[in-house]
Amino acid sequence: MTDSWNAVYMNNRERCVICFQPPYIEEMHGLTGATPLIKHHVTYFPEKIVFVHYECHKKIHGDPPMTMWIQYNDGDARKFYTMKQEKENGQVDTKDKA
Repeated sequence: MTDSWNAVYMNNRERCVICFQPPYIEEMHGLTGATPLIKHHVTYFPEKIVFVHYECHKKIHGDPPMTMWIQYNDGDARKFYTMKQEKENGQVDTKDKA
């Protein structure tokens, strides 16, 4: 699965890639609903994303971190989101920034 940013999704929103469970079903204020899985970048260049529970995301970045799911360098996230914002604002540089 890919999106307009050419991201590769390694799983879908139906099951967490860490614990293999579906989104949590919770009741709050008399309403029942699913807490959606969140996106975690495995790499930014190329962009590879997995869907995980918030608690599983904390495990990925825990002590020790789950390095299988962190395959990017320091500064890649900042670089990625700067480039994304520039692209959205129509400020795309013609040079390859990756």
